[in-house]
Amino acid sequence: MGDSSKVRNRISREKREIEQKLKILFEITRLVSSLLHLQYVLDAIVDLLTREFKLDACSIRLLDDDGNLRIKSQKGLSKEFVETATRKPTVDSYSGDCFLTGKIVIINDTKEIDKPISTTLLVGEDIKSFSVTPIKVEGDTIGVLVTASKKKGYFHERFNDVIYIVANQIGIVIRISQLYDEIYNFSQELEKKVQERTAKLEEKSKQLVEAERLAAMGKMANMVADECRNSLTVIGGFARRLYKKTPDDDPRKKDLGIIVEEVAALESKVSKIVKIGNKK
Repeated sequence: MGDSSKVRNRISREKREIEQKLKILFEITRLVSSLLHLQYVLDAIVDLLTREFKLDACSIRLLDDDGNLRIKSQKGLSKEFVETATRKPTVDSYSGDCFLTGKIVIINDTKEIDKPISTTLLVGEDIKSFSVTPIKVEGDTIGVLVTASKKKGYFHERFNDVIYIVANQIGIVIRISQLYDEIYNFSQELEKKVQERTAKLEEKSKQLVEAERLAAMGKMANMVADECRNSLTVIGGFARRLYKKTPDDDPRKKDLGIIVEEVAALESKVSKIVKIGNKK
């Protein structure tokens, strides 16, 4: 093959690689801006990388609250591997070494490894080469991205650039998710406080309405009592005069006495109503 053919092939290969990188970055950027659930986005990224890079395995491992690197999303790994892959990051594993140093690790022949990817020296899944890339958020490493192939020598140096950018995008996804959760929790707390304050205002409003109702009733009671008292004063005055002027042997005097007593009882009740109205 002539030099010109080699150059054309190299240019064609590099062009395909650039197009592939742009496609991957565009898709990840679209996912980042989608504001979908974090797990959905992580799964979509793993699926995208596995498909575009023709990987045999891919996983995203994040530091959990217990200080362990735990697989949060994966493709191509067995259930047994996933269940045993959780561990605290230490330099005696490639995932821990990458996490602690913040540097990408590329192994192109697993027969030459001197420590495990995570927990066991046996790589499993018939993996022949793999890379481990740090996932960072605002300068802090929060996890690692592991890509693997059943082929030896699969991860060339040109792979580093794009996988670093992808890992950074994953970090952005996680940070956006954290910010979204913080905003959501804040809005929930704010809504709760607004509801509590609204309930208090409604209670105060009910109390004010009740107070105004009682005050109106008090005024009305005073008005009614005044009107009744005026009438009772007239009736009582005439009844008492008639009672005094009526002879004792007059059969009507007994009835007049009852009228006088009932008027007195009504006057007493009206006086009580007036006192209650004044208190309101």
